[in-house]
Amino acid sequence: MTDDNGRMFETRQERREKKRQAKKSQMTHHGKSIAIIYKKSIEKRAVENKPE
Repeated sequence: MTDDNGRMFETRQERREKKRQAKKSQMTHHGKSIAIIYKKSIEKRAVENKPE
């Protein structure tokens, strides 16, 4: 969109979407290896806390 002087400007929604995309691209994405580590640690805790 342009203002009265012909300069480009963004609406609040456009700025919000751009900011959201930038934040999303910075987020770390975990692969399957981290899921395996989490699963093993949970299983380990379950065995340690298992009542006899």
